[in-house]
Amino acid sequence: MFKYLVKHSTVFSALLLTISAAQAQDLKSIIQYSLTNAPEMKEASADIESSVNRTEQAKAQHWPIVSVIGNRTLSQYHENQSNYKTQKIVPGVRGEVNLYSFGAIEADVEKSRKEQEQYTHRYNQTRDTVAYTVADLYLKALAAKESIAVAKNSLARHDRILRNLTTIVSSDEGRESEYVQAQSRRLMVEQEINTYRRQMELTLSTLSKYTKKPVTEKDLVNPFINLPADTLYKKYTAQDKGQNAAYLASKAELEARQLELKAEERKRLPRINLTGSATTEDREIGVGVTWDILNVASSYSVREKASNMAAAYERLDRINRDLDEQARLAIVGIEESNVQLKTLKSQISASKKVVDFYQLQFEIARRSLLDVLNAERDLSAVELAYARTQYDLRLATLDFLQSQGMLATWAGVENKVTF
Repeated sequence: MFKYLVKHSTVFSALLLTISAAQAQDLKSIIQYSLTNAPEMKEASADIESSVNRTEQAKAQHWPIVSVIGNRTLSQYHENQSNYKTQKIVPGVRGEVNLYSFGAIEADVEKSRKEQEQYTHRYNQTRDTVAYTVADLYLKALAAKESIAVAKNSLARHDRILRNLTTIVSSDEGRESEYVQAQSRRLMVEQEINTYRRQMELTLSTLSKYTKKPVTEKDLVNPFINLPADTLYKKYTAQDKGQNAAYLASKAELEARQLELKAEERKRLPRINLTGSATTEDREIGVGVTWDILNVASSYSVREKASNMAAAYERLDRINRDLDEQARLAIVGIEESNVQLKTLKSQISASKKVVDFYQLQFEIARRSLLDVLNAERDLSAVELAYARTQYDLRLATLDFLQSQGMLATWAGVENKVTF
Protein backbone atom coordinates (compact mmCIF):
# COMPACT_ATOMS: atom_id res chain seq x y z
CA MET A 1 0.00 0.00 0.00
CA PHE A 2 2.75 2.46 0.95
CA LYS A 3 4.74 1.60 -2.14
CA TYR A 4 1.66 2.37 -4.21
CA LEU A 5 1.07 5.68 -2.45
CA VAL A 6 4.67 6.77 -2.89
CA LYS A 7 4.64 5.82 -6.57
CA HIS A 8 1.29 7.60 -6.98
CA SER A 9 2.84 10.68 -5.38
CA THR A 10 5.77 10.52 -7.81
CA VAL A 11 3.57 10.13 -10.89
CA PHE A 12 1.31 13.01 -9.84
CA SER A 13 4.27 15.30 -9.22
CA ALA A 14 5.79 14.32 -12.56
CA LEU A 15 2.51 15.25 -14.25
CA LEU A 16 2.62 18.68 -12.62
CA LEU A 17 6.18 19.07 -13.84
CA THR A 18 5.20 18.18 -17.42
CA ILE A 19 2.40 20.72 -17.43
CA SER A 20 4.71 23.49 -16.24
CA ALA A 21 7.69 22.47 -18.38
CA ALA A 22 6.91 25.07 -21.03
CA GLN A 23 6.72 27.80 -18.41
CA ALA A 24 9.56 29.69 -16.81
CA GLN A 25 11.40 28.14 -13.91
CA ASP A 26 9.59 29.98 -11.17
CA LEU A 27 9.91 28.86 -7.57
CA LYS A 28 6.77 26.73 -7.61
CA SER A 29 7.85 24.70 -10.65
CA ILE A 30 11.33 24.24 -9.18
CA ILE A 31 9.85 22.92 -5.93
CA GLN A 32 7.53 20.58 -7.83
CA TYR A 33 10.45 19.12 -9.76
CA SER A 34 12.68 18.80 -6.70
CA LEU A 35 10.01 16.93 -4.73
CA THR A 36 9.95 14.32 -7.48
CA ASN A 37 13.63 13.91 -8.22
CA ALA A 38 15.63 14.96 -5.16
CA PRO A 39 17.71 12.09 -3.68
CA GLU A 40 16.37 13.01 -0.25
CA MET A 41 12.85 12.12 -1.40
CA LYS A 42 13.93 8.79 -2.86
CA GLU A 43 15.78 7.99 0.35
CA ALA A 44 12.69 8.82 2.43
CA SER A 45 10.60 6.61 0.14
CA ALA A 46 13.05 3.74 0.66
CA ASP A 47 12.79 4.25 4.43
CA ILE A 48 9.02 3.76 4.20
CA GLU A 49 9.52 0.51 2.30
CA SER A 50 11.98 -0.66 4.95
CA SER A 51 9.49 0.09 7.72
CA VAL A 52 6.80 -1.87 5.86
CA ASN A 53 9.14 -4.86 5.67
CA ARG A 54 9.91 -4.59 9.39
CA THR A 55 6.19 -4.70 10.12
CA GLU A 56 5.85 -7.85 8.05
CA GLN A 57 8.84 -9.32 9.88
CA ALA A 58 7.09 -8.73 13.19
CA LYS A 59 3.87 -10.34 11.93
CA ALA A 60 5.85 -13.32 10.64
CA GLN A 61 6.74 -14.32 14.20
CA HIS A 62 3.31 -16.00 14.30
CA TRP A 63 4.28 -18.22 11.38
CA PRO A 64 6.06 -21.57 11.77
CA ILE A 65 9.79 -21.84 11.21
CA VAL A 66 10.69 -24.95 9.21
CA SER A 67 14.31 -26.05 8.85
CA VAL A 68 16.04 -28.88 7.06
CA ILE A 69 18.49 -30.64 9.36
CA GLY A 70 21.19 -33.22 9.03
CA ASN A 71 22.88 -34.78 12.07
CA ARG A 72 25.87 -37.07 12.37
CA THR A 73 27.23 -38.40 15.64
CA LEU A 74 31.02 -38.10 15.84
CA SER A 75 31.60 -39.75 19.21
CA GLN A 76 29.40 -41.42 21.82
CA TYR A 77 29.48 -43.63 24.88
CA HIS A 78 26.55 -45.38 26.51
CA GLU A 79 26.45 -48.06 29.23
CA ASN A 80 23.44 -49.54 27.52
CA GLN A 81 24.43 -50.78 24.09
CA SER A 82 20.92 -50.24 22.79
CA ASN A 83 21.33 -46.45 23.19
CA TYR A 84 24.06 -46.28 20.59
CA LYS A 85 23.08 -44.33 17.47
CA THR A 86 24.28 -44.77 13.96
CA GLN A 87 27.19 -42.56 12.89
CA LYS A 88 25.87 -41.92 9.43
CA ILE A 89 24.28 -38.58 8.47
CA VAL A 90 20.60 -38.59 9.40
CA PRO A 91 18.54 -36.05 7.38
CA GLY A 92 15.31 -34.62 8.70
CA VAL A 93 12.99 -31.66 9.14
CA ARG A 94 12.46 -29.53 12.22
CA GLY A 95 9.61 -27.08 12.84
CA GLU A 96 8.69 -24.57 15.51
CA VAL A 97 5.69 -22.28 15.97
CA ASN A 98 4.80 -19.94 18.79
CA LEU A 99 1.66 -20.84 20.71
CA TYR A 100 1.66 -18.01 23.23
CA SER A 101 4.05 -15.15 23.97
CA PHE A 102 2.07 -13.13 26.55
CA GLY A 103 1.59 -10.35 24.00
CA ALA A 104 5.27 -9.94 23.08
CA ILE A 105 4.71 -10.56 19.37
CA GLU A 106 1.60 -8.38 19.24
CA ALA A 107 3.48 -5.56 20.98
CA ASP A 108 6.31 -5.88 18.47
CA VAL A 109 3.81 -5.65 15.60
CA GLU A 110 2.19 -2.54 17.11
CA LYS A 111 5.60 -0.95 17.53
CA SER A 112 6.54 -1.71 13.92
CA ARG A 113 3.27 -0.28 12.63
CA LYS A 114 3.82 2.91 14.59
CA GLU A 115 7.36 3.17 13.18
CA GLN A 116 5.83 2.71 9.74
CA GLU A 117 3.57 5.68 10.46
CA GLN A 118 6.57 7.62 11.74
CA TYR A 119 8.53 7.10 8.51
CA THR A 120 5.49 8.10 6.50
CA HIS A 121 5.43 11.42 8.32
CA ARG A 122 9.21 11.63 7.93
CA TYR A 123 8.67 11.42 4.18
CA ASN A 124 6.35 14.40 4.31
CA GLN A 125 8.77 16.18 6.64
CA THR A 126 11.60 15.58 4.17
CA ARG A 127 9.36 16.96 1.46
CA ASP A 128 8.85 20.16 3.46
CA THR A 129 12.57 20.37 4.24
CA VAL A 130 13.57 20.02 0.58
CA ALA A 131 10.97 22.60 -0.43
CA TYR A 132 12.29 25.02 2.20
CA THR A 133 15.90 24.48 1.13
CA VAL A 134 15.02 25.16 -2.50
CA ALA A 135 12.97 28.25 -1.62
CA ASP A 136 15.69 29.60 0.68
CA LEU A 137 18.32 29.30 -2.07
CA TYR A 138 15.95 30.91 -4.57
CA LEU A 139 15.27 33.88 -2.28
CA LYS A 140 18.97 34.38 -1.60
CA ALA A 141 19.71 34.44 -5.32
CA LEU A 142 16.83 36.87 -5.86
CA ALA A 143 18.16 39.13 -3.10
CA ALA A 144 21.58 39.17 -4.77
CA LYS A 145 19.95 40.00 -8.11
CA GLU A 146 18.10 42.94 -6.59
CA SER A 147 21.27 44.14 -4.87
CA ILE A 148 22.97 44.09 -8.28
CA ALA A 149 20.14 46.22 -9.67
CA VAL A 150 20.61 48.75 -6.85
CA ALA A 151 24.35 48.88 -7.46
CA LYS A 152 23.81 49.32 -11.21
CA ASN A 153 21.55 52.30 -10.55
CA SER A 154 24.28 53.76 -8.38
CA LEU A 155 26.81 53.07 -11.14
CA ALA A 156 24.65 54.94 -13.65
CA ARG A 157 24.45 57.96 -11.32
CA HIS A 158 28.23 57.91 -10.88
CA ASP A 159 28.61 57.83 -14.66
CA ARG A 160 26.41 60.90 -14.90
CA ILE A 161 28.58 62.67 -12.34
CA LEU A 162 31.73 61.71 -14.25
CA ARG A 163 30.28 63.02 -17.51
CA ASN A 164 29.59 66.36 -15.88
CA LEU A 165 33.07 66.42 -14.37
CA THR A 166 34.65 65.67 -17.74
CA THR A 167 33.23 68.91 -19.07
CA ILE A 168 34.37 70.83 -16.00
CA VAL A 169 37.90 69.37 -15.97
CA SER A 170 38.36 70.15 -19.66
CA SER A 171 38.11 73.85 -18.83
CA ASP A 172 39.60 73.73 -15.30
CA GLU A 173 42.47 71.26 -14.90
CA GLY A 174 42.77 72.14 -11.22
CA ARG A 175 39.63 70.11 -10.52
CA GLU A 176 41.04 66.88 -11.92
CA SER A 177 41.38 65.54 -8.36
CA GLU A 178 37.60 65.65 -8.06
CA TYR A 179 37.31 63.55 -11.20
CA VAL A 180 39.71 60.96 -9.75
CA GLN A 181 37.72 60.95 -6.50
CA ALA A 182 34.46 60.27 -8.33
CA GLN A 183 36.13 57.61 -10.44
CA SER A 184 37.38 55.90 -7.28
CA ARG A 185 33.84 55.80 -5.88
CA ARG A 186 32.61 54.35 -9.16
CA LEU A 187 35.18 51.56 -8.98
CA MET A 188 33.97 50.73 -5.47
CA VAL A 189 30.45 50.35 -6.83
CA GLU A 190 31.73 48.06 -9.59
CA GLN A 191 33.41 45.91 -6.96
CA GLU A 192 30.11 45.68 -5.06
CA ILE A 193 28.42 44.50 -8.26
CA ASN A 194 31.10 41.83 -8.69
CA THR A 195 30.59 40.67 -5.10
CA TYR A 196 26.80 40.44 -5.45
CA ARG A 197 27.11 38.68 -8.80
CA ARG A 198 29.46 36.11 -7.31
CA GLN A 199 27.00 35.47 -4.49
CA MET A 200 24.16 35.07 -6.97
CA GLU A 201 26.05 32.71 -9.27
CA LEU A 202 27.19 30.51 -6.38
CA THR A 203 23.64 30.32 -5.02
CA LEU A 204 22.20 29.55 -8.45
CA SER A 205 24.79 26.81 -8.88
CA THR A 206 23.68 25.18 -5.63
CA LEU A 207 20.01 25.64 -6.54
CA SER A 208 20.50 23.99 -9.93
CA LYS A 209 21.18 20.60 -8.34
CA TYR A 210 17.46 20.52 -7.53
CA THR A 211 16.34 21.47 -11.06
CA LYS A 212 16.19 19.86 -14.48
CA LYS A 213 18.14 22.69 -16.09
CA PRO A 214 20.25 25.48 -14.57
CA VAL A 215 18.35 28.39 -13.07
CA THR A 216 19.34 31.72 -14.62
CA GLU A 217 19.13 35.30 -13.42
CA LYS A 218 16.11 35.87 -15.69
CA ASP A 219 14.19 33.12 -13.87
CA LEU A 220 14.39 34.98 -10.55
CA VAL A 221 11.16 36.81 -9.72
CA ASN A 222 9.34 37.63 -6.50
CA PRO A 223 7.38 34.41 -5.71
CA PHE A 224 5.16 36.10 -3.11
CA ILE A 225 4.23 39.21 -5.07
CA ASN A 226 0.55 38.22 -5.09
CA LEU A 227 0.50 36.98 -1.50
CA PRO A 228 -0.10 39.88 0.92
CA ALA A 229 -0.05 39.23 4.65
CA ASP A 230 -3.84 39.06 5.11
CA THR A 231 -4.19 36.50 2.31
CA LEU A 232 -1.26 34.51 3.69
CA TYR A 233 -2.81 34.26 7.16
CA LYS A 234 -6.29 33.49 5.87
CA LYS A 235 -5.32 30.86 3.31
CA TYR A 236 -2.31 29.14 4.85
CA THR A 237 -2.86 29.14 8.61
CA ALA A 238 -3.12 25.54 9.84
CA GLN A 239 -6.01 24.64 12.11
CA ASP A 240 -3.70 22.63 14.35
CA LYS A 241 -0.24 21.07 14.36
CA GLY A 242 -1.73 17.92 12.87
CA GLN A 243 -0.97 19.48 9.49
CA ASN A 244 2.75 19.82 10.20
CA ALA A 245 4.77 16.77 9.17
CA ALA A 246 7.63 17.48 11.59
CA TYR A 247 5.23 17.49 14.55
CA LEU A 248 3.41 14.37 13.37
CA ALA A 249 6.68 12.50 12.79
CA SER A 250 7.95 13.38 16.26
CA LYS A 251 4.61 12.43 17.82
CA ALA A 252 4.64 9.07 16.03
CA GLU A 253 8.23 8.53 17.16
CA LEU A 254 7.23 9.05 20.80
CA GLU A 255 4.36 6.58 20.46
CA ALA A 256 6.70 4.09 18.76
CA ARG A 257 9.20 4.39 21.63
CA GLN A 258 6.38 3.78 24.13
CA LEU A 259 5.35 0.64 22.26
CA GLU A 260 8.99 -0.40 21.97
CA LEU A 261 9.32 -0.25 25.76
CA LYS A 262 6.14 -2.29 26.11
CA ALA A 263 7.43 -4.89 23.64
CA GLU A 264 10.79 -5.13 25.43
CA GLU A 265 9.06 -5.74 28.76
CA ARG A 266 6.86 -8.44 27.21
CA LYS A 267 9.95 -10.21 25.86
CA ARG A 268 10.95 -10.96 29.46
CA LEU A 269 7.80 -13.07 29.92
CA PRO A 270 7.61 -16.81 29.07
CA ARG A 271 7.25 -18.00 25.49
CA ILE A 272 5.42 -21.25 24.73
CA ASN A 273 6.38 -22.92 21.47
CA LEU A 274 5.22 -26.05 19.72
CA THR A 275 8.25 -27.90 18.37
CA GLY A 276 8.58 -31.00 16.29
CA SER A 277 11.13 -32.85 14.21
CA ALA A 278 11.21 -35.83 11.90
CA THR A 279 14.17 -37.76 10.56
CA THR A 280 14.56 -41.03 8.76
CA GLU A 281 14.93 -42.68 12.16
CA ASP A 282 12.89 -40.62 14.66
CA ARG A 283 9.68 -38.62 15.01
CA GLU A 284 8.91 -36.32 17.91
CA ILE A 285 6.67 -33.39 18.84
CA GLY A 286 6.44 -31.40 22.02
CA VAL A 287 5.77 -28.12 23.77
CA GLY A 288 8.64 -26.00 24.99
CA VAL A 289 8.61 -23.14 27.47
CA THR A 290 11.42 -20.59 27.64
CA TRP A 291 11.64 -17.98 30.39
CA ASP A 292 14.77 -16.08 31.28
CA ILE A 293 14.86 -16.13 35.07
CA LEU A 294 18.12 -14.16 35.07
CA ASN A 295 19.05 -11.98 32.12
CA VAL A 296 21.01 -8.87 33.06
CA ALA A 297 21.25 -7.71 29.44
CA SER A 298 17.45 -7.72 29.14
CA SER A 299 17.16 -5.49 32.20
CA TYR A 300 19.49 -2.92 30.69
CA SER A 301 17.67 -3.17 27.38
CA VAL A 302 14.42 -2.16 29.11
CA ARG A 303 16.19 0.80 30.68
CA GLU A 304 17.56 1.78 27.29
CA LYS A 305 14.08 1.77 25.76
CA ALA A 306 12.77 3.87 28.66
CA SER A 307 15.54 6.42 28.05
CA ASN A 308 14.74 6.45 24.34
CA MET A 309 11.11 7.17 25.17
CA ALA A 310 12.08 10.07 27.45
CA ALA A 311 14.33 11.51 24.73
CA ALA A 312 11.51 11.23 22.17
CA TYR A 313 9.19 13.09 24.53
CA GLU A 314 11.67 15.94 24.87
CA ARG A 315 12.15 16.08 21.09
CA LEU A 316 8.41 16.38 20.60
CA ASP A 317 8.26 19.17 23.16
CA ARG A 318 11.18 20.96 21.47
CA ILE A 319 9.61 20.69 18.02
CA ASN A 320 6.32 21.96 19.41
CA ARG A 321 8.07 24.98 20.92
CA ASP A 322 10.17 25.57 17.78
CA LEU A 323 7.11 25.58 15.52
CA ASP A 324 5.29 28.04 17.78
CA GLU A 325 8.36 30.27 17.92
CA GLN A 326 8.90 30.08 14.17
CA ALA A 327 5.30 31.12 13.53
CA ARG A 328 5.48 34.01 16.01
CA LEU A 329 8.80 35.28 14.64
CA ALA A 330 7.53 34.97 11.08
CA ILE A 331 4.46 37.08 11.86
CA VAL A 332 6.61 39.70 13.61
CA GLY A 333 9.02 39.69 10.67
CA ILE A 334 6.20 40.14 8.15
CA GLU A 335 4.57 43.00 10.03
CA GLU A 336 7.83 44.81 10.80
CA SER A 337 9.16 44.39 7.26
CA ASN A 338 6.00 45.89 5.79
CA VAL A 339 6.32 48.90 8.10
CA GLN A 340 10.00 49.32 7.22
CA LEU A 341 9.31 49.08 3.50
CA LYS A 342 6.86 51.97 3.67
CA THR A 343 9.38 54.09 5.57
CA LEU A 344 12.27 53.17 3.27
CA LYS A 345 10.18 53.93 0.20
CA SER A 346 9.61 57.46 1.45
CA GLN A 347 13.26 57.74 2.42
CA ILE A 348 14.36 56.70 -1.08
CA SER A 349 12.19 59.41 -2.60
CA ALA A 350 13.67 62.01 -0.25
CA SER A 351 17.24 60.82 -0.83
CA LYS A 352 16.80 61.07 -4.61
CA LYS A 353 15.73 64.68 -4.21
CA VAL A 354 18.78 65.37 -2.04
CA VAL A 355 21.07 63.92 -4.71
CA ASP A 356 19.43 66.05 -7.41
CA PHE A 357 19.61 69.21 -5.28
CA TYR A 358 23.24 68.60 -4.37
CA GLN A 359 24.06 67.96 -8.02
CA LEU A 360 22.54 71.29 -9.04
CA GLN A 361 24.27 73.09 -6.17
CA PHE A 362 27.58 71.48 -7.14
CA GLU A 363 27.23 72.80 -10.67
CA ILE A 364 26.95 76.35 -9.33
CA ALA A 365 29.73 75.77 -6.77
CA ARG A 366 27.40 75.79 -3.75
CA ARG A 367 28.24 72.21 -2.83
CA SER A 368 31.45 70.20 -2.99
CA LEU A 369 31.83 67.01 -4.97
CA LEU A 370 32.26 65.14 -1.70
CA ASP A 371 28.77 66.29 -0.66
CA VAL A 372 27.35 64.94 -3.91
CA LEU A 373 29.17 61.62 -3.59
CA ASN A 374 28.11 61.21 0.03
CA ALA A 375 24.50 61.94 -0.89
CA GLU A 376 24.76 59.35 -3.65
CA ARG A 377 26.21 56.85 -1.18
CA ASP A 378 23.34 57.53 1.26
CA LEU A 379 20.80 56.96 -1.51
CA SER A 380 22.42 53.66 -2.47
CA ALA A 381 22.47 52.58 1.18
CA VAL A 382 18.74 53.27 1.53
CA GLU A 383 17.94 51.45 -1.73
CA LEU A 384 20.02 48.50 -0.59
CA ALA A 385 18.22 48.52 2.77
CA TYR A 386 14.93 48.41 0.86
CA ALA A 387 16.13 45.38 -1.13
CA ARG A 388 17.29 43.62 2.03
CA THR A 389 14.00 44.34 3.78
CA GLN A 390 12.16 42.82 0.83
CA TYR A 391 14.30 39.71 1.30
CA ASP A 392 13.49 39.69 5.03
CA LEU A 393 9.77 39.90 4.20
CA ARG A 394 9.96 37.00 1.76
CA LEU A 395 12.00 34.92 4.18
CA ALA A 396 9.46 35.59 6.95
CA THR A 397 6.69 34.52 4.58
CA LEU A 398 8.62 31.34 3.81
CA ASP A 399 9.12 30.65 7.52
CA PHE A 400 5.40 31.13 8.17
CA LEU A 401 4.47 28.66 5.44
CA GLN A 402 6.90 26.11 6.85
CA SER A 403 5.70 26.57 10.42
CA GLN A 404 2.16 25.81 9.25
CA GLY A 405 3.24 22.84 7.13
CA MET A 406 1.87 24.64 4.07
CA LEU A 407 4.93 25.24 1.90
CA ALA A 408 4.36 22.29 -0.43
CA THR A 409 0.67 23.16 -0.58
CA TRP A 410 1.53 26.73 -1.62
CA ALA A 411 3.79 25.27 -4.33
CA GLY A 412 0.86 23.28 -5.72
CA VAL A 413 1.90 19.86 -4.42
CA GLU A 414 -1.13 18.56 -2.55
CA ASN A 415 -0.48 14.81 -2.60
CA LYS A 416 1.00 13.97 0.77
CA VAL A 417 1.77 10.34 1.51
CA THR A 418 -0.64 9.18 4.21
CA PHE A 419 -0.55 6.28 6.64
